[in-house]
Amino acid sequence: MAIRLEALRTAPEAFGSSIDDWDGRPLEDFAARLAGCSMWAAGTTPGQPQAVASWEPDMSPAEPDLGWVMSVYVRPSARGQGLGDAIFSRLIADAARAGMTRLGLHVGQNNLAAQALYERAGFVATGGPPMRNERGFWEIEMRRMLRPSLRYRLRALRA
Repeated sequence: MAIRLEALRTAPEAFGSSIDDWDGRPLEDFAARLAGCSMWAAGTTPGQPQAVASWEPDMSPAEPDLGWVMSVYVRPSARGQGLGDAIFSRLIADAARAGMTRLGLHVGQNNLAAQALYERAGFVATGGPPMRNERGFWEIEMRRMLRPSLRYRLRALRA
């Protein structure tokens, strides 16, 4: 809860939610938000995460094999220590084990540090035009292939 509120407070342009949406809400609301996703955290002290990220399936009914990465935040004091990279390594493996063949995310068009983290994790910009998120900030879409889809593998076997 504390790191989520800090993220919303210090990097408001990076999230669809705002601090006003979450400040003062009970812990149960935070737990309910996490119920449908796989949340990862990293840090040097147990119980005190310095970096977090989550992914969620079923965000796009037309693409059931596509998981969406959300809520990525690394505390400024922890940046450059490899915590974001460690989280993405685990997050990617978890999504692949869950049957996802691809991961997608949206990132602020001018958030070059986050884009560099995602590129190190194998994400590439889709090349689509920037879009405004619910709060009016410009974002780009990035995706990462985890493994070929079953449909693609069947086509390859037939060829």
